[in-house]
Amino acid sequence: VFWRIFLFYFLSLTFIGLLVPSNSKQLLGNSGSSASPFVIAIKNGGIKALPSIFNAVIMISVLSVGNSAVYGCSRTVQSLGAQGLAPKSFAYVDRKGRPLAGLLLSAIFGLLCFLSAYRKQDDVFAWLLSVSGLATIFLWFNIGLCHVRFRMALKLQGRDTNELVFTAVSGVWGSLYSMALLILVLGVQFWVALFPIGAKKASAENFFKNYLGSVVILVFYVSHKLYSRNWRIYIPLKDIDLDSGRRETDIEIIRKEIEEEKQYNQSLPIHKRLWKYWC
Repeated sequence: VFWRIFLFYFLSLTFIGLLVPSNSKQLLGNSGSSASPFVIAIKNGGIKALPSIFNAVIMISVLSVGNSAVYGCSRTVQSLGAQGLAPKSFAYVDRKGRPLAGLLLSAIFGLLCFLSAYRKQDDVFAWLLSVSGLATIFLWFNIGLCHVRFRMALKLQGRDTNELVFTAVSGVWGSLYSMALLILVLGVQFWVALFPIGAKKASAENFFKNYLGSVVILVFYVSHKLYSRNWRIYIPLKDIDLDSGRRETDIEIIRKEIEEEKQYNQSLPIHKRLWKYWC
């Protein structure tokens, strides 16, 4: 995942930043397909046929993202229903393993895409983006926090990372760094939402357009606490369950399997080891 994000996001955006002027008239305020910075870069390079091909690729990618979003949302809703965090009807799975209630809910919310045909589509998009825009930041912050507390619980309970199939290269420090960076992003986003660049005074409308996601998350969190009447904020490290959900809970068997896999990988030729590492 790391290398894919690095190659497809960081490098591609770096090249686009070098190829597309920041003051391009095609880029700024253009809602058409030509507003894609990739298409602009191709046009600036004088390549005639490729922009249309790239637009087709973008369309296929959008369909792929939509399919992935429906898949992920429906399974998340089903999991919430199974855990009692959502109505039990959402936990239903048919004989073929499809969470029909979750798929139906995803499809209903998917109808919001037709709002793009509304005459004030820019406002609609801005408000929809404000609801979900900060969700990813909160999500990755919680992932980092869970990783840090998991490693702390592992150490407190007298266990180590030798029993884990995978360990983060940067360890706990990588998660701490990402959490600090995400807090910085939230703080900067809060400041920009409250005092927009170039604005003479604070604007409530602009604030909620840029920071509504945090309000939505807070409302859902408090509502859940009120509904479940579970006021526990966190689980003590000594009480964290480190084994539920694992396919095998026998630590000695796990360590033996990991050691056998390491020995097998070391016996492979260098090109196969590199291929397995990257792919």
